[in-house]
Amino acid sequence: MIASSTARRPSSSPFASVTTASSPASTAPSRPCNTASKSSVGVEPARGGLGEGRGGVLLRAPPGGAPVTTHHLADVADAQPQQQQQQQQAAETPPPSSSSSSVSHDDANGGDSEEDERPILISSVDFDGETPELEQLARSVVFIKPNFSYTKREIQTDLQRIFDTGKFSTVAPMTVDTRDGVALTFKLVANPVVRGFIVKGCDEYPTRLLHQAFKPQFGKVMNTNVLEKEVTKIRDWYEARKIPAEWYSVVINPDGLLEIAITEPRIGEVQIRFLDRKTGEPVVGSTRPEMITRHLKSVKPGKVLHARMVEDLQDLIATAGLETATITWAPRRDETDGQLHLVDTIINVVEKQSAGFSGGGGITAKGLQQGGLNALVANADFFRRNLFGRCQTLTARLEVSPSVTGGGRAEVDLKVTHTDPWVGDANRTSRRTYLDTETNTLEHIHGKTEPALGDDDGDGAGGAADLASDDGPKGVFARRNVAGVEYRRPLAASWTGTFAATYQRASTHDESKRECLHDAYGSPLTFSGHDVDTSFSAMTRFVYEGRGRDEAQLVLTAEQALPIRPDMLSFNRVLVRAQRNFHVAGTRFFVAAKGGNVIGDLPPYDAFSIGGANSVRGYPEGGVGTGRKFIVGSAELSVPLATDTLNGYAFFDVGSDLKSGASVLGDPGGTRGKPGQGYGYGLGVSAASPVGPLRLEYAFSDKGVGRMHCGIGRNF
Repeated sequence: MIASSTARRPSSSPFASVTTASSPASTAPSRPCNTASKSSVGVEPARGGLGEGRGGVLLRAPPGGAPVTTHHLADVADAQPQQQQQQQQAAETPPPSSSSSSVSHDDANGGDSEEDERPILISSVDFDGETPELEQLARSVVFIKPNFSYTKREIQTDLQRIFDTGKFSTVAPMTVDTRDGVALTFKLVANPVVRGFIVKGCDEYPTRLLHQAFKPQFGKVMNTNVLEKEVTKIRDWYEARKIPAEWYSVVINPDGLLEIAITEPRIGEVQIRFLDRKTGEPVVGSTRPEMITRHLKSVKPGKVLHARMVEDLQDLIATAGLETATITWAPRRDETDGQLHLVDTIINVVEKQSAGFSGGGGITAKGLQQGGLNALVANADFFRRNLFGRCQTLTARLEVSPSVTGGGRAEVDLKVTHTDPWVGDANRTSRRTYLDTETNTLEHIHGKTEPALGDDDGDGAGGAADLASDDGPKGVFARRNVAGVEYRRPLAASWTGTFAATYQRASTHDESKRECLHDAYGSPLTFSGHDVDTSFSAMTRFVYEGRGRDEAQLVLTAEQALPIRPDMLSFNRVLVRAQRNFHVAGTRFFVAAKGGNVIGDLPPYDAFSIGGANSVRGYPEGGVGTGRKFIVGSAELSVPLATDTLNGYAFFDVGSDLKSGASVLGDPGGTRGKPGQGYGYGLGVSAASPVGPLRLEYAFSDKGVGRMHCGIGRNF
């Protein structure tokens, strides 16, 4: 007897086995493959896999020793012993014409490779199937022909070809030794005819997709190749959505009912555990539990375990102001069926420090522009997190700077902000309420003109410098007292929307904190002509934040001032800003553009200022012009230098006030001889730092004047 072997599908198949049961309620005893009937050529039947497995569905002939849990296939095997006995008796007395090609099974176990290559004369090839169509299908794929010699390996290969058609649950070789050779008959057991299907457990998977996949098989013999492809689609669907559906089970009943079951692990109980920031031991938290669970949409009892839980945690940390948040899982058995379908979830939360106070002093950027003691500033900061256990934040900042001459008032800036990251609506709206007093220099609009703008012929900027009065203020500043409320919410993918209402009182003063209404050129500083300009405005902003390496951004802003009282300003302001990065072959190409327009009342201190490090480099701040309209474009080509944190770049900027400078009250740009349009170009280096990219640039204006710019980042 030649040693037996097993036909099987390639091991690369990514599925677990499919079950074929004799009846929905029946369970067949396990039968190892190597106990199936052995013929005189020692080739074992190929059978459809039957049973459950992790990770998917595998449609294949079971490997040697794997269980075959099918009744109707077992019945076929049980009907073969008498034939086997007759075949063995015939094999014991081989015909005179046949060579002694039989060896004992024990001997064959030690020489499988030799037996696989020993030729066997096949006298006839027959097919025993349920229908002529199935017999013809099997006949069309085999290579074996009568009156030729074949090795056991070649017979096994043909056996596998028949099974790989997907139409048969069992393909068993039946052989009888005759005087002319070995008569080979393939016993074919077809898969059941599909009558319908039942779906269990796949609540996440759309039912319409199951209908599209399996309904075309109704009334046909089940093709396991088609089934394999459809189950692959199911598996890929779950993987694409990061749903860890661990068990796929397909049962083909003899009556043609296809049972599809997918176990989707579900969340059982959900607990919140607060941990100490230093020791990690459980503590009593100050955050209300509902303030945490409202962020975790995918972490609720009965929900399918989903990878979106990670995104929910990130949102929880960012929005609720927590230090860290992690999830611990504890699988437990379902009381209904005893299976590990439920996963209890523990949310471990570490809260940030709830309150703090700090103070200090230093030098401000605006103070450096003003010079003298104005560069000095003392500040005090206070914060209170998680107000009332609702994840709300209160911050306050106080800045004090002295007067330059000592005779004026000290400058005091105060900013108080209350933030609610989520007001509790269904749209994830946040609210920010603030009171703000700030002072900014108007040097870029109302300062005395620098003579070095490249105007060597005495006109333009150079001539404008002579118009300045020596008795006028040396420095001019705008002080704004602002109160407002701002609502922000996500819109479509990558879009956010903001609505704000703001009340503002603005005044102007000189370097000694004394009120003044005109600059050194006699131009008015306020629109009303009084000490204070008052306005109430409503603002709407839409922001698109592109994801990925290109980091595209689009900002659309519209602001409408409402004259509630006759002395209030009335205007409409529109701003558009767009930028994008392009990465090609290790280089980065950055392009950006912005523009704006104001219709109605326009105080000079709110006019658009063009030129400087954040606009057109190569010009001083506001050196190009001051207008009611403006447009600015910028481009940078950046390449890495010695390290990943150091980059060099070339840039080109261009800007214009679109000939709107004269429409600004007092024409501060024209009075100072600013050109109204210009461009700049140059080179720069940037280095990454904890506070942002440090930039050092040298640029030339279109007038050939060079200027150095340095700073942290670029607020284009």
